[in-house]
Amino acid sequence: MSGLPSYSPIAPQNNSELLKLSRKIETGFPSPAGDHLEKALSLEELIVQRPTSTFYVRADGNAMKAAGIYHQDILVVDRSLTPQNGSIIIASYEEEIIIRRLVIKGANTFLTTGDIKHPPIFISQDTNWMIWGIVTHLIHRFRPVDEAESKQEPVYEVD
Repeated sequence: MSGLPSYSPIAPQNNSELLKLSRKIETGFPSPAGDHLEKALSLEELIVQRPTSTFYVRADGNAMKAAGIYHQDILVVDRSLTPQNGSIIIASYEEEIIIRRLVIKGANTFLTTGDIKHPPIFISQDTNWMIWGIVTHLIHRFRPVDEAESKQEPVYEVD
């Protein structure tokens, strides 16, 4: 993950072709009272609160799958936020760009994936690192992008 691809948000457009939400859909038993239309949905307005300090990166690899971040997921990153214990961050570490969870225990700071294959990185005063931004949203694709993958028979486990 030496250099994650980075993208900047485009300016929101006042476009009548925006996706319209027809209704809220219950994850449990549907409510008969929810039959009203909502306003047009702009993903930019929904996930980008500060356009001048927001950028996108695409995850490379599955090291952060314990946090729900998988290969090729798109992360929305805000540079203006203050990192807190538990924040998912984009950081430069020893000349590499990484995605990690920031863990602060007392006076100690660690960068972790939550995966035992990747031990936590202890941040000392001598560590060459810098936080680029805080991950605020994740765009995860449920269907494969690759045409060959999409032709494979799905496997479902049912208990």
